[in-house]
Amino acid sequence: MLLTMAGRLYTPVRLPGLKSVLIRFAILLSVLAATVLILYFEKGLEDTQTGKHPGFADCIYFTMVTITTVGYGDIVPVDTTSRLIDALLLTPVRFFVIFVFFGTAYQLIIKRFQEEYRMKHAVGKFDAHVIVCGFGATGRAAVQELLLQGTPTDQIVVLDLAEDALKEAVETGVVAVSGDATRENVLKSVAIERATNVLVCPGRDDTAVLVALTVRDLNAEAHVIAMCHEQENAKLLERSGAHTIVSRAAAGGNLMAAATRRAHIVETMQDLLSVGGSLQLDERPVAPSEVEKHPAQLENVAVVRVYRGEKRFDLAALPTLETNDTIVFIKAGAPEHA
Repeated sequence: MLLTMAGRLYTPVRLPGLKSVLIRFAILLSVLAATVLILYFEKGLEDTQTGKHPGFADCIYFTMVTITTVGYGDIVPVDTTSRLIDALLLTPVRFFVIFVFFGTAYQLIIKRFQEEYRMKHAVGKFDAHVIVCGFGATGRAAVQELLLQGTPTDQIVVLDLAEDALKEAVETGVVAVSGDATRENVLKSVAIERATNVLVCPGRDDTAVLVALTVRDLNAEAHVIAMCHEQENAKLLERSGAHTIVSRAAAGGNLMAAATRRAHIVETMQDLLSVGGSLQLDERPVAPSEVEKHPAQLENVAVVRVYRGEKRFDLAALPTLETNDTIVFIKAGAPEHA
């Protein structure tokens, strides 16, 4: 069951915070105070019981009952100037007060219910979706690649706490939720139990470990892919439940070292890793028609590795293919999107 507002669906127009509410009421009180002072010093009101100009407290009372349209009639304007003040000042103040109260109530109460409804509606459509925990440089690149792969925007969920990151995520068309991915109720609010992949890239390895542990506890079947910033934390991430660990330092260092030997290796590797490239690196199960064939006999694919259970075969020793084998291959040509 969705936990109410545990994770909040991000929209560019946010609910007003305490500071905003206090500013609104400060302005409102200033307008009311100015109105009371004008009525008190104008001397155009009369108390129908005493026949005298009301005191300061009575002017406050008259202002409040007038702008709230109660109007008991015990204090009334008796000259032209006071009647003009009532018509031209108190009437606009009355509408201003109504707009402030109803506007704030709408944003604090009605809009909150609308957000909850939108959150439930969005989560209700999640099925075999991808959750991206953290929308920094790594999370942003991962989302862009998922979109290039043809993943529907409503099946990608970004979890982050930073306003700028959430705004940028919304602009890509994906679902953005404001929440802490280390908290169980936040992950439950984005249907973690139905997610197939969770990309953990919060920017800190200790946070990534907490996220991986929480995900594993809530959905042991989800494939957890974690970014590791420090190589010594890779084993800790693996123990915490991450199935695939990407080391930024190792990957970047390998590419930099490769670039010293060959000029085009880095560009080719980036091309292979991106669906938008002219070369695609992919994997798939062996088709029934390919069983008992050698990988070199397959058309339009260049097999670079074969996986058979826990065993792998590299390019120098590719075997004849068997049922349930998985091949990793390079395919040339423009990518095909679903």
